[in-house]
Amino acid sequence: MKSQESISINYSDLVKPATVANDAYYQALTKHIREHEPVALIQSDTHRDFWVVSKHADIIEIERQNHLFLNTRFSVLQNKEVEARMEANETPGLRTLIHIDDPDHKKYRDLTREWFMPQNLNKLEARVRQLAKKTVDEMLAQGEEIDFARDIAVWYPLRVIMMILGVPEADEAKMLKLTQELFGAEDPDMQRKAET
Repeated sequence: MKSQESISINYSDLVKPATVANDAYYQALTKHIREHEPVALIQSDTHRDFWVVSKHADIIEIERQNHLFLNTRFSVLQNKEVEARMEANETPGLRTLIHIDDPDHKKYRDLTREWFMPQNLNKLEARVRQLAKKTVDEMLAQGEEIDFARDIAVWYPLRVIMMILGVPEADEAKMLKLTQELFGAEDPDMQRKAET
């Protein structure tokens, strides 16, 4: 445990959802890391040890050395239980762009590169704005109190991705469920239930 300022700073709190929910503490914690230990080793009971690189210049330097800092199926931090299942091949590892290096990374990136060229993104701008307006309208319609993460934050990016890929709006609920099952491996509420 590291302590500083008027609050107690504990680096292992970085892996706790409650830390992100407490913005004042999260900001104090990350500021402390940047100022006192910009490359910090984080050790916790629930996750394997990992490094936090907190300064932009250091992150850029690491990005330039992708032959030393490799992407693997463990590039996304998971709790120890999930990683143990992955190592035992009980849970299939993801193989997305953040999990792979060249030559595969470039091949996969090239599949959609044209979609994200400025001239093609400009064609989507009006529809993206419509989706943003729809999302804000839905938020306002819910009244004074909402669960922003559940009711708003998941829907807008999902709708933009679905629009780009041509997935019909009628499949929103199914796409959300599949996305949550895929990326919510640590959350028991989002894990895929065994088929009976």
